[in-house]
Amino acid sequence: MRRILVVLLAALLQVAVLGQEGILLDRSYPELPFAQFTRELERDEGIKVYYDQSWVDSLRTPVIPQGTSLSEAITSALQGSKLNFYTLSNQVFVFRGEALITEYPQFDNPDEVERTQDEVIANQELENEQYLVTKAISEKRNLLIGSREQAVRGRKSVVSGHISSFKTGEALIGATIYVIETGEGTISGIEGNFQLKLNSGNYSIMVQHMSMKEAEYGLTVISDGTLNIELDENLIELEEITVTDKRHSNVKGMFMGYERISVKSMKEVPVVLGEKDVLKIVQLLPGVQNAGEGSAGINVRGGGADQNMFYINNISIYNTSHLFGFFTSFSPDIVSDFSLYKNNVPAKYGGRIASIFNITTRKGNKNHFFAQGGISPITAHMAIEGPIVKEKVSYVLSGRSTYSDWILKRMKSYDLQNSNASFNDFTVGLDAIVNPKNHVNLFLYYSSDRFSLSSKSDYEYSNTGASLRWDHKFSEFLSSDFSISTSDYQFSTLDKNNISEAYSHQYALRHTEARADFVELKLEGHRFEFGINAIWYDLNRGDILPYGPESFRVPVNLGREQGIESGVYVSDEFELFPRFSVLLGLRYSLYSLLAPADINMYEDGQPLDQYSYLETVHQESGIVKSYSGLEPRAALNYQLGANSSLKASYSRLQQFIFLLSNTIAIAPNDQWKLTDYHISPPVSDQVSLGFYQDIRDPSLNLSVEIYKKWVNGIVEYKDGADFISSEAIETQILQGFQDSRGIEFMVRKNSDRLTGWLSYAYSRSTITIDGEHSEQQVNSGNPYPSNFDKPHSLNLVANYRISRRLSVSSNLVYSTGRPVTMPVATYYAEGRPYLLHSSRNAYRIPNYFRVDLSLNLEGNLKSKKFAHSFWMLNIYNLTGRENAYSVYYEVVDDQVNGYQLSVFGRPIVTISWNFKFGNYNSN
Repeated sequence: MRRILVVLLAALLQVAVLGQEGILLDRSYPELPFAQFTRELERDEGIKVYYDQSWVDSLRTPVIPQGTSLSEAITSALQGSKLNFYTLSNQVFVFRGEALITEYPQFDNPDEVERTQDEVIANQELENEQYLVTKAISEKRNLLIGSREQAVRGRKSVVSGHISSFKTGEALIGATIYVIETGEGTISGIEGNFQLKLNSGNYSIMVQHMSMKEAEYGLTVISDGTLNIELDENLIELEEITVTDKRHSNVKGMFMGYERISVKSMKEVPVVLGEKDVLKIVQLLPGVQNAGEGSAGINVRGGGADQNMFYINNISIYNTSHLFGFFTSFSPDIVSDFSLYKNNVPAKYGGRIASIFNITTRKGNKNHFFAQGGISPITAHMAIEGPIVKEKVSYVLSGRSTYSDWILKRMKSYDLQNSNASFNDFTVGLDAIVNPKNHVNLFLYYSSDRFSLSSKSDYEYSNTGASLRWDHKFSEFLSSDFSISTSDYQFSTLDKNNISEAYSHQYALRHTEARADFVELKLEGHRFEFGINAIWYDLNRGDILPYGPESFRVPVNLGREQGIESGVYVSDEFELFPRFSVLLGLRYSLYSLLAPADINMYEDGQPLDQYSYLETVHQESGIVKSYSGLEPRAALNYQLGANSSLKASYSRLQQFIFLLSNTIAIAPNDQWKLTDYHISPPVSDQVSLGFYQDIRDPSLNLSVEIYKKWVNGIVEYKDGADFISSEAIETQILQGFQDSRGIEFMVRKNSDRLTGWLSYAYSRSTITIDGEHSEQQVNSGNPYPSNFDKPHSLNLVANYRISRRLSVSSNLVYSTGRPVTMPVATYYAEGRPYLLHSSRNAYRIPNYFRVDLSLNLEGNLKSKKFAHSFWMLNIYNLTGRENAYSVYYEVVDDQVNGYQLSVFGRPIVTISWNFKFGNYNSN
């Protein structure tokens, strides 16, 4: 029976092959690169060609006239390449090696040859294997990886691949590659690259991405080789099942406290004033909060806003807000991927003790022109992209601006009615695939803000940056990522609140960074990463100058600082035992404050103040002060089963630059300051333990994380600290110990009509400043809540897709009020009343509660259309609750009066319109 099946299948294969001789091309094709020829062949003829990209990189097809048969066309295209092909239905499979036999051989002697029983059995097994392989080829795309000449006996083969969109050519981040036979898989990285280690043999792999059609491939692995996969776009059906990277990273991944935000999530979550905002969505995750509505900065696990590092394409951003925090300085049109590390930070990163935010932008459509944009009541934004050299080089341009003054004119406050505000940001990106081993990306960034509060204050600040990145693959085992970037942050302040104290101030910070990161996979079962980076800091803290003839402000030069921060790291991820994986990393950081510098000297053992001041020493050259230390990183993953795991991690980080701020939220005139002769870098140690579960299927995830973090050398400020009246900042600063701990729960649903997440966190964060002298203490040396200590935090994010065109989303946000210092009594001095305040942060403002609602209406879902648009109706603060942003007190007629400031005390309703070229799923 098996022999009959093999014969019938071979006959069908022969008919399929011969049948292609009858397919004639409907058009002529000029001389083209082979890859472009196959694209046009699929588009115009409906014929799909499968091949390994590395085989045809230098291959060009000759001119092929209209009416040429398919077989003749492919033969001409592959002429001189030592490649063969066979056709099946409307598919063409290109492969290396000898051509397939598509005709029955003719024998001169038809006599039967006698065979032993063992030979008969062996022959039947061979036929059965050939039948199964042929059947697999007929049901899915089969690709050959490697060659026999390169095969190494006894060692797994490394399959290096790249996943991209067939339509745009853009790399796909977070695609899952799952090997059915082994049950293992991997995830494509930032550039769409991935690697698998497989024994020689036949495999079936599933490739999935949230916005693409699922694809299945058959792999015949012989040796090391490459695999380039292009996925087709997927118009979302009602019963869509989306597989995200959490399928592996939630349970099998090594990192804890790691979150990714997709562009789809940005689109569906309700936001204030109708603007999609990735950082506002991040604040709905466990362990991430802010100081209040409309405030700049993010607080992660009880840390300050300056303890987070923000990168956009390797450019460091020192002020991530527009309009004092109402908007983020990253245009939603260019964001491709967003990652957050709250703990277990990879060894390649350093310099911040709370978290790393990493934003990757779109690389540009390498096949055709594309544009998207939108209009909201406050902003207008647009991005365009397209190919410069088709399939090789692309560009992306984006711009965003505001027209918010009309809202200020409608405010009740006289000062706001006479104020004006504006912001804008622009980006330029160039991306080039030089060849399969080299990829280059250039990115330019600019954002600026201007705000005038009546006749009292004027503020301006800007971020300007550029990065150049080169990805190079040395071999199948060793790849690299080289980059250089520069970032300039500047602000200017004109304070006219008090005419006699009016002043102007200009500040500038330059951050220049170079990196070299490597990944090596040569050692079986190990992922070895190593690299080096260096940062040059150049801070001009500026001059405080009197403004106007009536100002008695004394001029102060705050000085200039320069420093170098460098680091070298190594890490190794491997499986120690079955189901037990380990990630070990070590980073060495070195920081040096450079001359020229003026160093204030004080009496030993005394508080740093005017009473212990001795002299100022000037150093013209060399290193003023150095700090260094090892930063170990470790993570463990024990898989309890196929869908659950236990994880543990430890990490140490140091920080060499911090923010001078005596406000809770980041202000536009807060100054960044380097650690120096007197101020040492804070050092953070964090341990975490977590349980992770995929419930029923990978689309429903559960995670529970417990953490404890302690920071030695945390920077705090004396009561009434003033950072602009003296250059001796060390007299305004105290350093101590911070203790943070908490537990975070999260349930996430990734697919079907209802998606979203529910998170709850209980956390505490306390600070102890206990110096030898009373002047070096806060709260008499007793622990007190940090400014960002909010014990309870609950977030619910839900999106329900009613139909393919209509969806509704809602947020519910609750948190404990943040700590504040309040007056507890009134006392009189020389007949004047004064307020006596409590110990630091002894009270709290009222708890925070908010519900948001959003309705998203898509345009028609025709597959062939010039442009697609959708409307968003957002209701922010649906219940109209007057949440307290701050509470303050004043003495009026010998009475202490308390006041509560609320930013949004009523529902905020906005309508926004967004568009893009192409259909619903164009991207």
